Amino acid sequence: VIVCAHYDHDGADGDRIYNGADDDGSGTVGVLEIAEAYTLAAAAGQRPRRSVLFAAWNSEEVGLLGAWAYTETPLFPLEQTVAALNMDMIGRNEEVPDNDSGRFRGLEPQTAEENANNVHIMAYTYSSALRNSVIEANASIGLNLELAYDNNASNLLRRSDQWPFLQRDVPALFFHTGLHPDYHRETDTPDRINYPKMERIVRLVHSLGWQLANADARPTLDERRGTL
Repeated sequence: VIVCAHYDHDGADGDRIYNGADDDGSGTVGVLEIAEAYTLAAAAGQRPRRSVLFAAWNSEEVGLLGAWAYTETPLFPLEQTVAALNMDMIGRNEEVPDNDSGRFRGLEPQTAEENANNVHIMAYTYSSALRNSVIEANASIGLNLELAYDNNASNLLRRSDQWPFLQRDVPALFFHTGLHPDYHRETDTPDRINYPKMERIVRLVHSLGWQLANADARPTLDERRGTL
């Protein structure tokens, strides 16, 4: 089982610093927290039946290059990889302004307030078994799982690190709280992160990963993957 996020961002342009707190400091922190939880469990004598790999990819912003490179030379054979769970931008509420200048193409105008409890789960059309597993894991957490963006004009599914795994027939999910006006701006700063919500999403990914790492069966890809 792979738990992952990307740690690169757009860096700096002169005096303009692109902090990347949500994109993807939030997901990277999530990987570290889940890794710590597994370490504490192991110290208490609780270990998953399967191996769990924690990965922070580089060069996501220039074409998912880190994740693509891993699928070319994986540490464990991809046919033995049960699932990849990718967290990219899990620290905010989706917010799409009415005066869209093209940055939010394919997304309906919406406010942060109406998305306060929402998290997008993408690649849900690739494995119904994995989709059912995340719904089951969420039962005790109570987030609103949005299953809406696999096939829309925003193309979000193909813009993060789960995509190379799906192309190599590895079941994968993308956890994402949505774009917002600070996306790829200097204003993507830590003070704007919704930490309680991010914690719940990280708990969801931890719970799902633990479930997958201990289950007898493994999720399979649907025959007509990518469609509903």
